[in-house]
Amino acid sequence: MIRPQPLRPGDRIAILSPASVINPDYVDGAVRTIASLGYEPVVMPHTLGRSGSYSGTADERLADLTAALTDPSVRAIICSRGGYGAVHLLQSLSALPIEDDPKWLAGFSDISALHALMASKGIMSIHSSMTKQLAEGADSKAVKELFSIMTGDPSTLSWDSTPLAPNHPGTATGRLRGGNMAVLEGLAGTPFDNYPAGSLLFIEDVGEPIYKVERMLYRLRLSGVLSRINGLIAGRFTEYEPDRNYGSMEAMIAHMTAGLDIPIAFNAPVGHIGADNQPLLHGAEACLRVTPEGATLSF
Repeated sequence: MIRPQPLRPGDRIAILSPASVINPDYVDGAVRTIASLGYEPVVMPHTLGRSGSYSGTADERLADLTAALTDPSVRAIICSRGGYGAVHLLQSLSALPIEDDPKWLAGFSDISALHALMASKGIMSIHSSMTKQLAEGADSKAVKELFSIMTGDPSTLSWDSTPLAPNHPGTATGRLRGGNMAVLEGLAGTPFDNYPAGSLLFIEDVGEPIYKVERMLYRLRLSGVLSRINGLIAGRFTEYEPDRNYGSMEAMIAHMTAGLDIPIAFNAPVGHIGADNQPLLHGAEACLRVTPEGATLSF
């Protein structure tokens, strides 16, 4: 996997909206934060647009992302938000030779589709917070870690376990793959549905009932994905109702993975949790160390 070149002071960072409409205040705030860190923010033409629930037509959103990916002066791309719509762009983007000049791409949720695209090209990308969190300033741990990764520093993320499900202790290495489960499920059977043997899989979601996430995990089990990964990182699953079968999402995931002899860590600070959503370097070779009390991920 190719790691984009580290950012340097003064580098141009594009902000764009590949999916849903964004609050302009978040973009304005992100611009201020990026500039305060010594970089040049570039707001792409359709970032603040609207076409129904999208930030622009598919052609407009594609034009912004194509321009940013192929402009040699742009060294990083921060997506304004997720929502829905990035999948519209994958087929056209896959034809671009973006591996010739790899650059950083950051975002999460619906942007998991773009991380899958980057991985198909052999390029690392960053599963991270977006403009809403950047607008709050440069002092949060998540923002500091995002820019630390983009400037080439190694990263270590540690967290406490949850009483809702027990960790499965152990140590494993592998390339980080994953993201939002519903988005990745929508890519099943496509060229972007790729979990190489030996991967460390991380998952998160928001607003999905437990039975739907269970169904997604069954697809991963039946297709052989769960049997060939080296470790599993369960991020936060938010805005769902407990059910009578399992109670919690974590309990269901523990049940679905009970036969796997791999490290499994729960309660990772990754997902729809606001400013606490910590960045992960998608595609990076990483080491996962899990104890009953918590976990550490280094990449």
